[in-house]
Amino acid sequence: MNARSLEKISPAAGRFARAAARTVRTLGGYREAHEVIAGTRAVTEATPRVYFALLRQLARGSTTVLDVGTGLMDSLTLVPCRVKVGVDAHRPYLEHRRVRDAVPVHANALEIGSIFVPGAVDLVTMFDVLEHFERADGLELLRQAERVAARRVVLITPRGSFPQEGYDAFGLGGEDYQQHRSAWEVADLTACGYRVVVVKGFHDARNESFVRAFGAGARPVDALVAWKDVTRRRA
Repeated sequence: MNARSLEKISPAAGRFARAAARTVRTLGGYREAHEVIAGTRAVTEATPRVYFALLRQLARGSTTVLDVGTGLMDSLTLVPCRVKVGVDAHRPYLEHRRVRDAVPVHANALEIGSIFVPGAVDLVTMFDVLEHFERADGLELLRQAERVAARRVVLITPRGSFPQEGYDAFGLGGEDYQQHRSAWEVADLTACGYRVVVVKGFHDARNESFVRAFGAGARPVDALVAWKDVTRRRA
């Protein structure tokens, strides 16, 4: 008997069953994430349930984080770091930020190498940011992030082409910043020394940007979660 059927008999029992199922999925995601990180393979495939657990585990041991292209700063809730800084080029995003215990910095992402000294923070994150830059600028952004990070750089980007322009999901006038200008494949990131997890079918019709780009009936698009450990003494 599933949770929905059980809820018809006993609402309390149904809610308990749903909570138990979520716990099982969460624990499964953490186990899968731990196995991926502990492994030695440069490229791994994983299910979407691993996504949030993978990000949290990749942030473990880091006290400070710089989130590049932070938008409304929601992504800073995904990493358990005590000191959080977010950089974004579109000031209205920072003014409407949803995370108040983080430091907002209004600057272009390609300025982080001059704003922050080498090793300024333990962790640099870029969640759905790389695809907003032309290829050469994206590679330069990676180089700057690797200088600013003392421990690790973590990024997320759609796999392959994901067209997007003339659209700001937040309604804050950031259409130009939201345009996708490049597409990234596994080999692009491994060539830069990153380990990559292909999160299968992560983007689907639940994402309005996906529907605009591909249509509601299109096949889901994979996401790439990549990270690179750096060895640099913190400033």
